[in-house]
Amino acid sequence: MIGVKDEAVSRVLEGMMPLLGRLLLEKTANVRERRLEEMLGFMAAQMLAPSAVDIQMAQRLAARHAAVLNEFDYFSAEQLADANRSIAASRSTLADNWRKRRQVFAVPHPDKSARERDVYPAFQFADHKPIKAVQSVLAAFGERKAPWKLALWFTSNNGWLPGSARPVVMLLSDPEAVIGAARHDAAGSAA
Repeated sequence: MIGVKDEAVSRVLEGMMPLLGRLLLEKTANVRERRLEEMLGFMAAQMLAPSAVDIQMAQRLAARHAAVLNEFDYFSAEQLADANRSIAASRSTLADNWRKRRQVFAVPHPDKSARERDVYPAFQFADHKPIKAVQSVLAAFGERKAPWKLALWFTSNNGWLPGSARPVVMLLSDPEAVIGAARHDAAGSAA
């Protein structure tokens, strides 16, 4: 209920109420229709069979992921806890803390039961402890690179490094060069 002292304003408001009601109903219907279209679009995209090109791209990317983990190995959070003699009740606490502080990163990888779990590429550790330069690289990229893109960045040739070396090869021998390459790449791309 709206109280208006001026009789003329009161009549104008009274006259506008049916119009406001129709506008509100129309706006609600438009929003509902747009949301329904978005949901249908999402559902339809999920139901479409991937194209041959999509399947080939996914296979190539999966092969690259496997190659990284096969070449450099990886650790589970539990393995890192054991190697560092962690006494935390949860076997993932140590690795989780390192990850929260952006000292390391993890990538999703299926375990033996084909269930997705996070694993930590081993190249970011020396004696099962985080290599300091990794934290600086992660800071340079911020949140702009997904975990697998980070893993591929570390293991791919980089033109900012001497001889287009792979950053992973220089993490311990020339960490400043790796950090500089990360800063160059982060400044020049959104990927």
